[in-house]
Amino acid sequence: MLKKLICIALAAVTILMLLAAEIHASSTIITLAMNRHGNLVRTQDAYLPNRSITTLGMNSPQSMVFGPRDLLYIADTGNRRILVFDINLNEVVHEIEHPEFVSPRGVFVTPDNILYVADAGAGAIFLFDAYTGEYIRTHVAPDAMAFANTDFAPNRIAVDLRGNMYIVGEGVFGGIIQMSAEGEFLGFFASNETTLTFMQLMQNTFLTQRQREGLADRIPGTFSNVTADSRGIIYTASLGTMVQMQFQGIKRHDMAGRNTIHSLIPFDNHIDVAVDANGNVFSAQTNGWISVFTNSGELIFTFGASSAFDGGAMPREDVAGWFRSLQAIAISSAGEIWALDSERNFLQSFVPTSYTLLVYEALHLFNAGMYNQSRDVLTDVLRHNQMSVLAHTGMGRAHLYNQDFELAMNSFYLGGNREYYGAAFWEVRNNWLQQNIGMFILFVIIFFAVLSVIRNFDKSRIVATAASGYKNRMMEAPFVRPVLFAFTVARHPLDSYYYLKRKEKGTFGGAFFHFILFFVAYMVYQISRGFLIQVTAIHDMDFTVIIGGFFAIYILFVVCNYLVASINDGEGSIGDIFKLVSYGLFPFTITLFAITALSHVVTANEVFLLNFVMLFGGVYSIIVLLLGFQEVHNYGFGQTIKSLLITAIFMVIALVVLFNLAILLNEIIIFLESIGTEVYINVTNMV
Repeated sequence: MLKKLICIALAAVTILMLLAAEIHASSTIITLAMNRHGNLVRTQDAYLPNRSITTLGMNSPQSMVFGPRDLLYIADTGNRRILVFDINLNEVVHEIEHPEFVSPRGVFVTPDNILYVADAGAGAIFLFDAYTGEYIRTHVAPDAMAFANTDFAPNRIAVDLRGNMYIVGEGVFGGIIQMSAEGEFLGFFASNETTLTFMQLMQNTFLTQRQREGLADRIPGTFSNVTADSRGIIYTASLGTMVQMQFQGIKRHDMAGRNTIHSLIPFDNHIDVAVDANGNVFSAQTNGWISVFTNSGELIFTFGASSAFDGGAMPREDVAGWFRSLQAIAISSAGEIWALDSERNFLQSFVPTSYTLLVYEALHLFNAGMYNQSRDVLTDVLRHNQMSVLAHTGMGRAHLYNQDFELAMNSFYLGGNREYYGAAFWEVRNNWLQQNIGMFILFVIIFFAVLSVIRNFDKSRIVATAASGYKNRMMEAPFVRPVLFAFTVARHPLDSYYYLKRKEKGTFGGAFFHFILFFVAYMVYQISRGFLIQVTAIHDMDFTVIIGGFFAIYILFVVCNYLVASINDGEGSIGDIFKLVSYGLFPFTITLFAITALSHVVTANEVFLLNFVMLFGGVYSIIVLLLGFQEVHNYGFGQTIKSLLITAIFMVIALVVLFNLAILLNEIIIFLESIGTEVYINVTNMV
């Protein structure tokens, strides 16, 4: 019996190993999503490679778009033609050619089945019947005066519901060329923003116009692609577009050309953009990755070659789902993603997994206003992936619209969404205040009433005498007065530091207590702030740097200031400086505790109050410390500032020296270890 069980167990293990090997072998791509801390992490497969079409004989295809009946229109640029590929029949049903084609690069099909072809080489837009391929007409460069000095080399094209054309022109930096259905120039629709570096700002400030002419061009980047969704809304893709530390490679434009979404994914190499029937936005990156966003710009998934994610070189093998030069994507009516490789000249389709379909269904239900139904679907999503940020955020939004604010807070917390968390928290706090404000007012009234009664009826001052005696007994304790001396320092710094210098008030023990108290306040502030303020998660913190840096800077400042004071006739000893700093930081210690506590009760709109409190406490402590250095060292104000600046320089020099010594010590240790290893090996071989 035991032998049978062992055989069964071995067989089961073997089968599981084979299944695991098969699964690993089939996982040619990986899927990433944002976690609650804003980092990209691996998640369930969103799409799986399906069909690879390599028999179309294409030559450097540049773009593609779906038309009626899931016909895929491909700009086969190198062969000067438009291929019409039926994904259902898996065959080419038309080849649209024109004698004036030079390099057709952009294609777009309107709802009334008109095919637009943008040809940069011919400098023209060609129109065809999307069903029959029959030629209709050609639009060339508009003759408007405002367009006279602009080259007309259309690369990509999109058309809205009114027939207006939006053209990405080669070398056009002013924006997207907008033309009417009749070919009239309507202006430049939108342009990418630019941000100046600090050096460029200085050049603009101090250099003349003639001097700036010789500098590098400061022109905005061009768009890489443009498309329109079923409602005629224009979307664009751009390469290398980052404005004010935000990646804006994918944009949705309003009628004035303004961007209405901001993609959060940290990629800036978008080569193409597509939109499905539900408004989900798909983008292709030049590194072979495909990303999916909600209609509000939130990242749903991004997927691509596993070797690129693992830090390897860009894949060159013929593996399903891997690209050498991903050029374009298009979305079929069934939700399949079709991708185009312009270097290897093939098509690749991706099918959504059941997990992805659940996510899309939940998004569709929520956008349709069916919040309870979307919440039920999101529950199924969370069964697949408990860490899905999108699902937790969706659950929170559904709870928020149903006015279940506490449940919404919890979901937004799990999803790491601080904006919506703040909105739900405001409602929860408002409800709590309405329920408890009466009790709070009653408590205040009773408290002051009791004080009034004691004050009026304690004629013989029995209570006052007892309280005073208790206070005096506390103050007689040896450690109390040195600790409470910090309050006197904060109120009267000059007098307090005078007595501290004369050793009449303040002790080393009291200063050490406040040093530890400041460290505790600093650590509490680092790890215990409210969710709206605590941006960095505790497990992402390097406590070696946080704690070691605190003690190193504190001690280094005291020592360097003492050395500087010794050179510049300062009268304070190193002990005086330590006590000065420890007592002088007491206002900032209280500030850190206060901000940590308040961060749990303020909303996003009230964060400015915390900034004000922080600024006030910091300035207060700086003033107290400046007066302290001035009194302890017997300096004037100017000499005090000078000594502190020299102290800062000494600290930087000391840090650099210590850093170099640490590197040198590490090299010595490695050298000694290598010698010891060599000696051990030689001795072992001799034996």
